[in-house]
Parts: sequence; structure tokens; C-alpha cells
Amino acid sequence: MILTLFVQVGLIIALSRIVGLLFARIRQPQVMGEMVAGILLGPSLLGWVSPGTFAVIFPSGPGQREALEMLAQFGIIFFLFLIGLELDSRLIFSRGRAAISIGLASMVVPFILGIGLTFFLYPRVFDPTVPFRAAALFMGTAICVTAFPVMARILAERNLHRTEVGAIAIACAAFNDVVAWCLLALVVAVSRANDIMPALLTALFSAIYVAFMLLVVKPFLTRLEVVYDRRGKLSQNLVSIIFLMILASAYTTQAIGIHALFGAFLMGWIMPKGTQFVRHLSEKLEDYTVVFLLPIFFAFTGLNTRIDLIAGPGMWFYTAMIVAVACIGKLGGALLAARHAKLSWRESSAIAVLLNTRGLMELIILSVGLQQKIITPEIFAMMVLMTLITTAMTSPLLHWIYPPRLLQAIASRTITRKSVITSEKEPADGIKAGEAPIASGRAEQFDSTDQSTIHNPQSAIASPGITILIPVSLPKSGGPLVQLADTLIGREKDQSRLLALHLRNPADHEAYRSGLDEANVTHDQVLSPLLAQARGRQIPVEQISFVSRDVAGDIAQTARLNRVDLVLMGFHKPVIGKQILGGTVHRVLSTCEADVAIFVDRGFRTARRILVPYLGSAHDRLAIALAARMARSTDALVTVLHVVPPIRGQEGGNSLSVKGVVDRAFQEPGENIPFTFRVVEDESPVGVVLHQAQNNDLVIIGVAEEWGLESHLFGWRAQRIARDCPSSLLIVRKHGATNPDPTAGR
Repeated sequence: MILTLFVQVGLIIALSRIVGLLFARIRQPQVMGEMVAGILLGPSLLGWVSPGTFAVIFPSGPGQREALEMLAQFGIIFFLFLIGLELDSRLIFSRGRAAISIGLASMVVPFILGIGLTFFLYPRVFDPTVPFRAAALFMGTAICVTAFPVMARILAERNLHRTEVGAIAIACAAFNDVVAWCLLALVVAVSRANDIMPALLTALFSAIYVAFMLLVVKPFLTRLEVVYDRRGKLSQNLVSIIFLMILASAYTTQAIGIHALFGAFLMGWIMPKGTQFVRHLSEKLEDYTVVFLLPIFFAFTGLNTRIDLIAGPGMWFYTAMIVAVACIGKLGGALLAARHAKLSWRESSAIAVLLNTRGLMELIILSVGLQQKIITPEIFAMMVLMTLITTAMTSPLLHWIYPPRLLQAIASRTITRKSVITSEKEPADGIKAGEAPIASGRAEQFDSTDQSTIHNPQSAIASPGITILIPVSLPKSGGPLVQLADTLIGREKDQSRLLALHLRNPADHEAYRSGLDEANVTHDQVLSPLLAQARGRQIPVEQISFVSRDVAGDIAQTARLNRVDLVLMGFHKPVIGKQILGGTVHRVLSTCEADVAIFVDRGFRTARRILVPYLGSAHDRLAIALAARMARSTDALVTVLHVVPPIRGQEGGNSLSVKGVVDRAFQEPGENIPFTFRVVEDESPVGVVLHQAQNNDLVIIGVAEEWGLESHLFGWRAQRIARDCPSSLLIVRKHGATNPDPTAGR
């Protein structure tokens, strides 16, 4: 038996990871894939395609599945505790009357419709021994639930969590979750009570239990937090105490008659919120619960899901009715309430679609209903299909309501943009330094953006001021990039803009935790070195941060929306290949509608001596222009190095025309920037550059095949200049320029 359990668990974890990642690739919540993986392992697919294999892996004899069921039960108990940890009562009241009214409407309307649907379904598909009141309450509860963590993660990934839409949707979902678990406790109590006296006793004991948790346990948890703060770590003794309290709370509610899940949820809900104590406890539990226990719950749910029981047109008609009632109730109730609260049609529609997400919460409720024999396996299969459909439709509908262009505009202009305050004064509008304002304007303001009028940068040095975008993925790269940007901005700080962009990857556990606060923590950690360097140099920085599944595309889009002149980004060693101009860098160079500079840091401190190799292309002219800007602000010594083959040097004369081009780049009205122009005859341009670079702090070089610098998605030949150059390197590419002509300008 133990060997069978090992095979079962191993197969469950492997398939849930694979299918979950596949669903994430098509922009569906990962939990959708894991839910589907559980069904694939059940009789609906594996048992249908290969009954013999299914019987060997998941034998159905007495006691064969008990171990799997116990693991599944522990999984949802600890998961409900994590959900309680995530829910903060302040979320419910954060948007006041509007959130409460929308939350109530999104619960009451589908709840009433669910009860009404039960009148039709009860004589047809319900077990007649189940009291009608229990069946009606259960159907109302199951149809009105919202999956708070799935919905919140979708918001975070769509970069809407800091908008008014996101804030209201989160508040409504938090309210829905609390009410749903209370309703579920009521349903279980009603289904177990045979007459009025047991029901009254259950209600009395439940009230005593809740009061004890709030008045005794909650203060005790606060004392545990003090112990954690004093020790500075979450000891094993503290974790064991919390575990025992979770189990004791679950045991108490199960004994009272309102199910163990409610006890685990309430235990998490009363924990202190927004503290390192809770964060570390969540991290301790999260991986084991999410990666190991929950997939087992999905698989056990799949074993109980038999799609073949939905046989005949009549049963499929009942399934369609359930899906229709669930969607009409949630979408209609939330939409009308949001419109009544003076929200726009776009905002109201988005909130309604988000609240229609059911996800894992629905599966847990359905499992309780099946376990308590309130619903039959046929209804269970129908409701599972409803769960999958309503969860899967959220992302496509939200994509239609808020298309990528609109989301990019919101992300770039209103989500988490902040300025580094270089004085001790408070920022305007009452926003404290270090806080991210929540966008309060209507999203429709971006609808009228005319794509044809977006600025197309002609040059990084054409105007006195310059707008520079610095994408940052590694904290250590931020400081040197700001140093470079400072030399390019020079004395024109009032006329220039510096934007710091941090694109966050979707969190691993996107389906289970909202991630609403972890995004800010990661954002601050990544950008802190850059901001510290900017404060020291008195450079205001606008911060932009959002979740991205297409880093290169979002860098290019952000540059376009903000009319950026120069994208200045660091180089990181590629995972595949050896070329530094491959992968994401290649895609930025290929798609960005701005000049791009890739910085290879070799211990950069200052740019007193700058070397610019010159072949004559537009990319080389951009390199000269950037060197001239740096020299103007730092009095750097610039050397322009023109390498020609020996035979070309013997012909003579053409280097004079190159000298004229370079002269014009360093001439400003009323100001001539000194520079050195050198012509070197050599068969190996790369060797000459590497030799000359030894005496310089920075080499600014345009992309060119002659230098061994050309962007490719993958490359297995290491680029020699980038690999062997002893000084820091700035590789530049001019937007709109074709591949360099090696004879140009000679």
C-alpha cells in the first residue's frame, strides 16, 4: 500500500506542475491547470482511456484511498489557514460604502438565484433524503462564492491591483470569502441537525467558540508575535505552537458540527496582519502545502468527479442552467451595484468579471457538500464544470475589457510611479515618501491615445534635456546605471527625466496567495540601490513597476508610452548561449522605438577617459553623441579611434572626411568640446580596440559585425570585445538604423 501511495503522490505532483505551467503559458491561473490535472487523473479521462492503468494506480478497494483522502483533508485545512492569513479585515472596509454594497449584491443575487435553481433541480437530481433547506442553502452558497486569492493574483498580474477597480474588487472578494465560509458553516450545521435542539446547541457552541478565539486566542497570538520580535526569528517551538493551535481549532469546529475547515480559516483570520511574523510563518507553510498537499486534494477531487455521469441532453441542460445562473447572478449583481456606485461601465464590468472567479474555493465547498452527502456525484460533476468554466473565462474577459495597450498605459502612468524626494519635505498631495499612490482616475482617459502620435525619438542628444529609461532586474546593477545616466543628464536635470523600471515575474504560488504586499517588498529591494545612488546625486527618479510575462515587449512599450530617448540597461550573463546581445537584450534592441545602450560593468566608478571606436555607421555616430554629452558634463577626455586596414591608409584622404563628421559632433554653439581623433592602420580592429581600452575608463561602441557585436536571439560564440575588454563597455544601437556599412564614412 505504501508503494502505491508513493506512485500516486509522485504522479500527482509531476502532472500538476506540468499542466499548471502549461496553463500559465496561456495566461490562465496556474490553479486552473492543477485542477484540470486532478480531473485528468480521475475516471473522467485516465479511467476512461486506460481502465487497467487507472485501477493499478488508484485501486478502489476498501481502504485503498484512505491515505490519499487524509492527505487531501490536511491539505485543505492548512490551505484554509493560509487563506485566513491572507485576508485582512481592513481590505473589506478600505473602499467604504461602494465596496460593501457591491460585495453584498454579488453575494445576495447569486445566493437567491441558487436557491431558486434548487426548486427546479431538487426533484430531478438531488437525493430525496437530503432536506430541501440544506440543499437550497448549499446551492446558494456554492454559487455565490468568489476565489479571493485567484482573483487577487489575476489583478496583480494584470497590473490593476493599485487602481480603483482593483481596490474595490479586492475588498468585495475579501467580504465574499468571509461570508461564504460562515454560510458553509451554517449549511453543514443545518445538514447535521435533525431537529431544533441540536441546531440551537450548535449555534450556541459556535458563538462561544468565536468569542473565545477573538477574546483569548487573538491576544495570545499577539504575545507570540512579541516573542518572535525579541528573538528575531521564527523558532521551531513557535511553529509547533501555531500548528497545535490550528489543529485544535479545526478539531473544535468539527466537534461542534460546523466542519474543521472553518476552524482553520478563523485561526488564520485572527492572526496579526502585515507583520514579518505572519510573513515568515506563511513562508514556512506555503511550499509544503501548495506543492505537496494541495495537488493531492485536486487529484482526490478528480477521483470523485465523473463527467460520464452527466449523461444525456437533460443532464447537460441542467449543467448549462447551473453555469448560466452562476454567471448571471455574479455578473449581473456586481455590475448593477457597481454602476449604482457611480463607477464607469468598464470598471463595473471588470469588477463583475473578477468576482465571478470561483477557483479552488468552489472546489473546497463542493468537496464538503459531497462529503456531507448534501449533493450527489452527478451534481458534484456539474458544479466542478461550472467552477472550471467561470474561472477560465475571467482572464479572457478581463483581457477584452482592459486590452494590453490600456493596461500598459495604466502601468506606466498611474500604478506605482513615485518620485525620489531629494529634500526632507513631504511630497505633494499628501503622499508620503516611499508610498505608492493608488490611481483614482478613470481608466477611460487612456482610450483616446492615438498610437500614431506617440513620440518617435530621433536622437538621444537632439534636445538639451534627455529622457532615460533604466530597466532593473538585479539590485546591484542599479547604482552604476544611475552613475552613467547622471553623466548623460549633466547640468540639465530640470529638463531631463530618469525613469526606473522594475518588471516583476509572476510569483510561484500565483494561484493561492494574492501577492498584494509581496510585490511592494520585491519592488523596494530591487530598486533600493538605484534610488540611494539617485538621492546622493540629487536626481529625481520616476519609478514604474508591474508584473510582466514579456519583459522585452514591456520595456519597449514603456519606452514608447513615456517618449523615452534612451533605454539604458545592464547586461546579465545569458542562460543559453554566450552572446551578451542575445535573448531579452536582442529583443529590446530589435523592437524598442528608442536608442538603446547595453552596459557591461567592469567596476565602473567614473568616466574621465572615454574611448569611442568608429566605423562610420549611425550606431557609431550615436556613440560619439553620447560621449560628447558625457564630456560636456564631466570634462572627460574623449578619444575617437578610427581603425582602417593598412591598404586603406596608404590611399590616404578618406579619414579626413571622418574627422569632419566627428568635429561636427563635438561642436556646440559657443562651446567646443576637446577630443582626440586617432587613425590606426591594422588588420585586426578588435585587437586595436582591446589594446587601447586598457588606458580608458569606458568604451562606447556601436553594434557592428566588424567588432564582433551583433544581436542574436541565441549565440554560442562569445563576443570577444565584451569578453576581453578590460574597461567598462557601453554598447549602443541607434533606433531605426540599418545594419552598419563597414565602408560608411571612410
